[in-house]
Amino acid sequence: MPLKTNETEYLLHLVVCALKGERAQNIEGVDFCALFEIAKEQEIFNLINDVVQSSDFVDDKAKALFKNQTMSEKSKMIALGAQRKIICEKFTENKIAFMPLKGLIFKDYYPKESMRQMSDNDILIDETKREEAAEIMKGLGYKPFDTTQNSDDFFKDPFYTFELHRSLFDDESEFSPRFGDVWQNAERDKENEFLYHMNKNDVYIYSVCHMFKHYIKCCCGIRFLVDNYFFLLKEEKNLDWEYIYSQLEKNSLLEYEKQTRNLVFKVFENRELSPEEKSLLKNYTDFGIYGSGEGKILQTYLSVSQGNSESGAQFKYILRRLFPSKKDMLFNYPFLEKKPWLTPFMLVHRIFKGLFNIRKTRAELESVKQIKKKN
Repeated sequence: MPLKTNETEYLLHLVVCALKGERAQNIEGVDFCALFEIAKEQEIFNLINDVVQSSDFVDDKAKALFKNQTMSEKSKMIALGAQRKIICEKFTENKIAFMPLKGLIFKDYYPKESMRQMSDNDILIDETKREEAAEIMKGLGYKPFDTTQNSDDFFKDPFYTFELHRSLFDDESEFSPRFGDVWQNAERDKENEFLYHMNKNDVYIYSVCHMFKHYIKCCCGIRFLVDNYFFLLKEEKNLDWEYIYSQLEKNSLLEYEKQTRNLVFKVFENRELSPEEKSLLKNYTDFGIYGSGEGKILQTYLSVSQGNSESGAQFKYILRRLFPSKKDMLFNYPFLEKKPWLTPFMLVHRIFKGLFNIRKTRAELESVKQIKKKN
């Protein structure tokens, strides 16, 4: 892929160098402090830090930004690991079956574990032991801060966050895929009868589904692609693709998986991208690790624009914004979980808010046009 004097594209170059253990090219015009901010939004500065530090053309200020943040992140990861060990020991003592998810799996596929940053730790638990697990977390000084979806999330100062999943996806979500029996397919640890390891086929299926969940909501970051790249490098030939395809087809994700797998290998192996692939890649580079407000606007507009004229798409977009899904209503107004009878009143509130902020509404529609042009 040809390089341009653009921080986002150069960030991809640094990622490729980190993945392959190569030195970076010196491209004029790159603002490395701005590049650091993008890497921070994407939560991949640890991944590229060694490449940045070994590049003599990177200024000292930018190197310090990367180095200091990476050292801080590594300290955080060590502390999180120690807390995770304590929590898992408590689960074992109390005979609660548990299974590591997401980054806790993928970190072992990176050349160095510290390359894979994690904002939290995700663990699937036996949902029948939910209350016992919650009491263990509270006993360790954690406070619950979100229990509305498919996980109970706990936080303890200064930065410890654990998500105890009762299921892989929220039943009430607009996208709630189902595939096989994760517990039955899992392998029990040889030394701990309560620790389970997710089957490799399910790891990949879950990764694709999890990525798609974020992607259709408000886009997502390139770390998802890096995770799949490292995983496929090692496991692609060992996977049961017939089973994987059958489960993805059941959830209408065959085309998405094919697109992203092709994109992963093209991007990280420096192959030329088609115009369509370049457009798709921007949805992973331009909106941060878990998407953004702009990403949400783009995806919402794209979801209503199929088969509609521009004016028709705009009308449907406005309707979608005025009458969001139940999940979005709970996200915007958390108190509705305990007071669902207030939902009609909040919908009326949204309508009047839109009418009395017509300039803001028009500005949002204009931003839709601009985002659509860029993509």
